[in-house]
Amino acid sequence: MFAQRLKSHHELYDVMKNLAIGRMDVNEYLKSLPGVPREGVIYIHIPFCRKICSFCNMIRVNGAPDDNYARLLIKESERYQDLDYIRRLTFQAVYFGGGTPTTLSSRSIKEIVSVLKKNFCLADDAEITFESTVTELTEDKISSMQECGVNRISVGIQTFNDRGRQLLGRLGSGREAYQKLSQIKARGFENVNIDIIYHYPRQTGEELDQDLNNVFSLELAGFSFYSLITQPGAQLKGCTDDTDMALFERIYTRAIDRGFSMLELTKLIRHDRYRYITARYQGADTLALGAGAGGNLADITYMNPISLGNYRNYVENQPDTKLVGVVTKRQYQTVSRLTGAIQQCKIPRHEYKEMFGAEIRKLVEQLLAEGYATEKDDAFHLTRKGIYWGNNICDAFLRNLKI
Repeated sequence: MFAQRLKSHHELYDVMKNLAIGRMDVNEYLKSLPGVPREGVIYIHIPFCRKICSFCNMIRVNGAPDDNYARLLIKESERYQDLDYIRRLTFQAVYFGGGTPTTLSSRSIKEIVSVLKKNFCLADDAEITFESTVTELTEDKISSMQECGVNRISVGIQTFNDRGRQLLGRLGSGREAYQKLSQIKARGFENVNIDIIYHYPRQTGEELDQDLNNVFSLELAGFSFYSLITQPGAQLKGCTDDTDMALFERIYTRAIDRGFSMLELTKLIRHDRYRYITARYQGADTLALGAGAGGNLADITYMNPISLGNYRNYVENQPDTKLVGVVTKRQYQTVSRLTGAIQQCKIPRHEYKEMFGAEIRKLVEQLLAEGYATEKDDAFHLTRKGIYWGNNICDAFLRNLKI
């Protein structure tokens, strides 16, 4: 049914070109809106890494930010804090992504979180996540995160196998990674998650099994698992063998047998709610701060300047500088929620039926007939086979919607 697997949601068909109305300054657009109670999340982008992974071609600064970057983030947040639309948002989650957010100093971590709590309406039980590498999780930074209320940590382990770690450009040994995760849990962090990469060159099933054994013995809240994606410009080249599906099935079967459940196409959980991503999938606004951060507020989608120089100029010269976003039809939010539902492994039957024409009905029939999905209650649920091909299924829906 599908010729080549789409491994990431970033590869999906872009429906925005069909639903864009025009372009407008984000601040001016938000000023024109009435404040209405809505849910939101905050994304903070920290585009710094002390070591660039061999599979990464993203725009990153090699090194750690000085405290001036924290000052810029705080000043940028002030651009939004007094807008009526933003003041009526209740933020369910804050996510520090990158890059490596824990390259921030301990002082900066505490200052930024403190300002966010002061200037925005965070839910009483808001989830606050920091991505990190093993080597950046120093005692001082662990303490700083605990002091300011960080309650979820996501660590880019990728693999515990030393050969694999060297190949992927990770610092430290697999043993050190395991010990650090144990230490974090012993310090009282209950919601600890990791990323695992599979199908890297010459990986064996036994090596993958050892990664899974470590995940299970650590009793992590959840883990994301990604088949290696290499893009032009990355040092590492991907595999050309046909073991990708077999390795995926190995992960899925073993984790389900150990009591994990699917949260999304690439994430298995025991008790991680991952409110940042689930809120976004359900239509929450995303207030994005930092160089290269992208967000959406009401019907406008935007991305901050990517280079540090342009970002600094944008923040330091506000309110004179403008940030232009794309205004979309309200239908774009509906399509985004449908995309989120499929990413969470199901296709609602009735909620989006006005966008389901003959082509979609034919697609659903084929998915059911060929074992990609099963029908239960008011939704079609992806099977293990459907989850593996989930991004292809999502892409097929987006290409055939009546919009």
